[in-house]
Amino acid sequence: MNWLINLFQSTVFQTVISGVLIFTIGQIIQRFFLKPIQKYKATIGKIDNKLKFYANVIANPGTWSKENTLECLNKLRQLSCDLETTYKQLLFKRKDRTIKIADSASRLIRLSNSLGPGNNFIHNDEDVEKIRENLGIPKL
Repeated sequence: MNWLINLFQSTVFQTVISGVLIFTIGQIIQRFFLKPIQKYKATIGKIDNKLKFYANVIANPGTWSKENTLECLNKLRQLSCDLETTYKQLLFKRKDRTIKIADSASRLIRLSNSLGPGNNFIHNDEDVEKIRENLGIPKL
């Protein structure tokens, strides 16, 4: 029993245990807090990128080839799903932010739907601006 007390009082043992504890806490913080935030921010960056990249298709959907339109349509739909998925992985959410994310995701779907044949694309510019506003994407 005396050896156990000596072990716990040992500086080496205390150093090793505290190091393991700090490492474990760091991994928990990284895995459950930082990585989801990074994925969420990366998704917002992708949305910004694709809204710029496909701006010509979004503004004039009937004038582009079927392949370009279909590619844009699928990408916008996928980004809507990615936005909701990454937001749901965050541990701390604010109600006002949740409403903005839901609105942005539905507007991305509406943009995607507006690119099909015979659909109305009058509100596309408004949707793009509202998505940028909701996600906090600054104008350059």
